[in-house]
Amino acid sequence: MLGALNVTFDRWFSEREMVATGAIDTALADLRERGVVEDRDGAVWLRSSMYGDDKDRVLVKSDGEYTYLLPDIAYHRDKFARGWQLLVDVWGADHHGYVARMKAAVESLGHDADDLEVVITQLVRLERHGQEVRISKRSGDLVTLEELIDEVGADAVRLTYLLQSVDTPQTVDLDLIVAQSNENPVFYVQMANARLNSIGRVAAERGFERAPLDAVELSLLTHERELAVLRVLHELPAIVELAARERAPHKVTTWVRELAGAVHGFYHDCPILSPDTPEELRQARWWLAVAARTGLRVGLDLLGVTAPESM
Repeated sequence: MLGALNVTFDRWFSEREMVATGAIDTALADLRERGVVEDRDGAVWLRSSMYGDDKDRVLVKSDGEYTYLLPDIAYHRDKFARGWQLLVDVWGADHHGYVARMKAAVESLGHDADDLEVVITQLVRLERHGQEVRISKRSGDLVTLEELIDEVGADAVRLTYLLQSVDTPQTVDLDLIVAQSNENPVFYVQMANARLNSIGRVAAERGFERAPLDAVELSLLTHERELAVLRVLHELPAIVELAARERAPHKVTTWVRELAGAVHGFYHDCPILSPDTPEELRQARWWLAVAARTGLRVGLDLLGVTAPESM
């Protein structure tokens, strides 16, 4: 179902593959050669306290079974061996305490601790009719991703999840994300896109033609609503750079919502196709609408979200 959300993996990696190839034993041998493991109390320990962990960690238990840490070290070792210089792991909130030992393990392999970046995600709370949708593995009460996509649509699910940082708890109101109201951020963005798309269609019906850009007097764009759209559009390159650097796609989502808000105000207060709008101003506003539509589509494309042409 991740494919429905435009989430794809170049390669699935199974722990069985490491077992079959002997990669786990090779990783342990490598650690021994580096002098960062020791045999103690019948077990094999990683001397992770040498690298900032609060204590040493067991790699192989006294009964000969691996702990979770050793296959994880072997996996990261394999990633480095395949040429990756920066590893980004995405973990659930319940694994927060595992970060220090994994960074220590990376250092024990001869890499810098900063060569591993760990993104900690938080749980998502679902609500319907103002009440929390209770989810329990034990009782079998689950809401699957497939069910959520079937109910509200893939684009709505993806955009909703990208509204805020993954490291903060999130509440998803199932009633809200299907509501056709401005309180629904998905609908709010989709409606802005649809309004911009409608301009060209209605213009054709009324016999208007858009002049070449170099023949348009853009200095006429002085209305506060027009300037608001221009300011938001100007921010996009910096927002994209910031989002990439901080691994924060929600910053692009915030920008898309700000652009949608500016578009709604512009659409309401700055008529383009009205017979009362002077032709020179019409052309300038029309080109601004084209720029806004392009910017909105770029933002949505960056988020992997499509928007309907009309509502």
